[in-house]
Amino acid sequence: LFEIASEIVGVAASRALIKAPAIECDRGELKRFQAHAGFEYTPDQQNAIDAIVGDLASGKIMDRLLSGDVGFGKTEVAMNAVFAAARGGYQSLLVVPTTLLSPQHFQSLKERLGTFGIRVGKLDRFVSTKEKNAITKALAAGEIDCVVGTHALFGVSCAKLGLVIIDEEHKFGVKQKEKLKNLYENVHPLSMSAT
Repeated sequence: LFEIASEIVGVAASRALIKAPAIECDRGELKRFQAHAGFEYTPDQQNAIDAIVGDLASGKIMDRLLSGDVGFGKTEVAMNAVFAAARGGYQSLLVVPTTLLSPQHFQSLKERLGTFGIRVGKLDRFVSTKEKNAITKALAAGEIDCVVGTHALFGVSCAKLGLVIIDEEHKFGVKQKEKLKNLYENVHPLSMSAT
């Protein structure tokens, strides 16, 4: 136990030294975005959003786990982070473990964020090669703000990546988890889980 604890403390200490983009977002704009949710946030949701937005602005790497049962609004909280990143001039990736989740998240993000001019794309096995190439080019050129996808996102290049959100990280395999770590090496990671 002491060995494991020591290793965990060592990893946490080294991650605390990593510089990450300081992503600033106008709080008034964020409040306007929240007002369009169509429901009142719970105190827990608001606390989570405040903590995440605070981490994004800190310049130190965020390492948060957003936990809550299915239907408790984790995606809405994550969309606040994507909104803050986009308004701060940074791109976001939302990585999901299955092609079933990809279109669901894409639809939610497109509806909520599109209203505010935030450009959202999707990369998974159901996206045609032509679309995939267009999205990959748009990401590299900074013409798209957020892309939702499966392992198809591993290895994409972004113009200005600031945030990587991982949904249900425990459902990824060991090799995929290693690729995920490379994806968010110097950017803010946010994990979401219902378990």
